[in-house]
Amino acid sequence: MQKVLICDPDKLFRWNLRYVLESKGFVVQEASRPGEAIKYVLKEGFAVVVFNLQSDDLNGVQIFSAIKAIDYKLPVIIVTDGDVTLSSVSSIIHESFRLLQKPVGYNEIEEAVRDAIQVKVNSK
Repeated sequence: MQKVLICDPDKLFRWNLRYVLESKGFVVQEASRPGEAIKYVLKEGFAVVVFNLQSDDLNGVQIFSAIKAIDYKLPVIIVTDGDVTLSSVSSIIHESFRLLQKPVGYNEIEEAVRDAIQVKVNSK
């Protein structure tokens, strides 16, 4: 079973996405704050991380950099519910697996998760 980490401050979003992914056979870990997510990435192996750029703790570039410093090959799907300016994320867009703007369908995220895992498997 593939493990997915979801980091988003929106509890309902995390719960709904977890439900969809678990119903498709994934094992899901949730984090409401980026610091918590970074600790999980340090301790556990994940197939992919889905995280929201908006955070009170760290900005999206800091979160992404911390995750990639721990595991450079870990696919990261960025979801954002705020205004995304190219200048604020330009340094990470080319290294993230996918950037999705909310509102986004849970099935679209599930498809991105599957694609990320497939790319990771094929790159080994």
